[in-house]
Amino acid sequence: MVHIKRVELSHFKSFGGTTSVPFLNGFTVVSGPNGSGKSNILDALLFCLGLASSKGMRAERLPDLVNHNQQNNKTTTEVSVSVAFDLTDWQDPDHFGEAETAAEKAETAAGLGDLTAEWTVTRRLRVTKSGSYSSQYFINDEPCNATDLHAQLRRLRIYPEGYNIVLQGDVTGIITMNSRDRRQIIDELAGVAEFDRKIDQVRSTLEEVREREERFRLIEGELQRSLTKLAGDRRKAEQYQTLRQQIQTWQQWEQVLIARSLQQQLQAQERDYQRGVTQLAQGAEQLATVRVELARVQGECDRLQQQVQALGEDEHIALNGQLTTHRLQAQQAAQEAAQLTQTLTTSRQREQQLSLEIAELQQRFAEINQTQAQLEGESLQQQQQALATAQDELSELRERGQAIAAQSQAWVQQQTALTQQITTLQNTLNPQRTEQAQLTERRARAQQTQGEQEAQLIAIMAELAQLGEAPPDLALLETRIQELAAAYAQTEAELKNLTETQTRLGNEQRDRTRQLDKLEAKANAQKEAQGTYASQVILGANLPGVCGLVAQLGQVEPAYHIALETAAGGRLGNIVVEDDQVAAQGIELLKREKAGRATFLPLNKIRPPSIQSVGNLRAAP
Repeated sequence: MVHIKRVELSHFKSFGGTTSVPFLNGFTVVSGPNGSGKSNILDALLFCLGLASSKGMRAERLPDLVNHNQQNNKTTTEVSVSVAFDLTDWQDPDHFGEAETAAEKAETAAGLGDLTAEWTVTRRLRVTKSGSYSSQYFINDEPCNATDLHAQLRRLRIYPEGYNIVLQGDVTGIITMNSRDRRQIIDELAGVAEFDRKIDQVRSTLEEVREREERFRLIEGELQRSLTKLAGDRRKAEQYQTLRQQIQTWQQWEQVLIARSLQQQLQAQERDYQRGVTQLAQGAEQLATVRVELARVQGECDRLQQQVQALGEDEHIALNGQLTTHRLQAQQAAQEAAQLTQTLTTSRQREQQLSLEIAELQQRFAEINQTQAQLEGESLQQQQQALATAQDELSELRERGQAIAAQSQAWVQQQTALTQQITTLQNTLNPQRTEQAQLTERRARAQQTQGEQEAQLIAIMAELAQLGEAPPDLALLETRIQELAAAYAQTEAELKNLTETQTRLGNEQRDRTRQLDKLEAKANAQKEAQGTYASQVILGANLPGVCGLVAQLGQVEPAYHIALETAAGGRLGNIVVEDDQVAAQGIELLKREKAGRATFLPLNKIRPPSIQSVGNLRAAP
């Protein structure tokens, strides 16, 4: 059992120098006349262990604890009190009945020192002439703060708010208080109140985890809807890009085909022009030949007419026939010359028309070449820039969609894995629980059988004692006793085996139950971001002006997720709206649907907080 070994006081209240007060085993009373400093020893304990305020030590302020002689003579006065504990018979109640691990032993050695030696707590108070003061705690001459000291004292069952020290008037107060308050004191002394506080804390944590689970469910739904919408947008964007590329390709091919068609038309017109020029030259040659032939024929006619005039009638008739023939040939030649002249005129007109058409085609071809060059220069660059911009946007949308899909898929996989683990553990625990119940029943039957066999053995021993002498069937009785003893030993061994098995199954069940609780807590924590039922009602109502949850609107890098969740906490489930009118509509909807409560953040009312220390932090390395 822990007890105080000694108390050393230096310049504390009525103790002017350094005084050591030993506390021996069985020491219970400090006696002396009034004003001898009995109560100051108790005040020194309260001061050193930090178990009370200055008023609890019968002083208005801590500087009042300084010995008045030391306070008047020096500019700076130091008061110190040391309390030494004997931990020889102490055993950590948190590890009672269990072997300490290496880490626990190291923690014990670091916090309470060597268990075989004494453990010393010291508090020093430094007071200046102006009245200012500073206080410092030490554990085994190592500096510490009050929190660390109280943590170590709790391991010794010494609490600042407990009843380790009963002051003047506390006994009367305990006697006169009601049963409820007295029960609270008993719970504090027995350590039950500490477990009640832990239970309340765990319940509060459980409620927070459930709220976070609902918020995570809502976030998952939103992510699924966003993923579906982004998938549709991605398909539309890909289809748009494909159609746009096809249109651009077709437009380019259309320009190429038009240019090729115009080139073919130009080449055909040039061939027609060359053919017309050739025909015109041939017609001119034929016309010259016909004219020469006509002149020759005309001269021949004139010569024949002269011969006709000189000749007789018969010859005249023959010559007329020849003349008629020549005239007919001349008329035919004249007709052919007229036709050739007309053909030449037509060819010249066709040549002029072809020249005009060639000029028009050349001008149109030049315009097409200029347009094509302009399209290839400016439009193609603009289209390429627009295409690059669209591809970048599409890539960004794809990346965001893939990231959201990956996060959602990872969350779904993790949730599925946790569910499978929980199901596996439950399936493992149920047979073990059944086996444990069967073993308990078998153990009870074995104990009952053992009791019956012991009763039979006692009865047989009593009969043997009454007989006094060995009867004729003594061998039979001895055999029966040996059989019963063997059965008893077997039953006892079976009972021992069943007890060990039950203990082992109980330990396994406890470990599996802890693991199941951890997995359920982890699963509940992951569902927290889905929002509460009230948030789901507001988001499902599609009210105009509702922007979404804070958890949906805020995006940070994965490395900062834990920091954001820790800083924001339950505020991640607050609903952001455009103005207070939308918030009023949401509140009316929650009242009408009886869906619970939700916190709204109207953008026209909220103001950012002023954080002045951020600038200093940014300038720090």
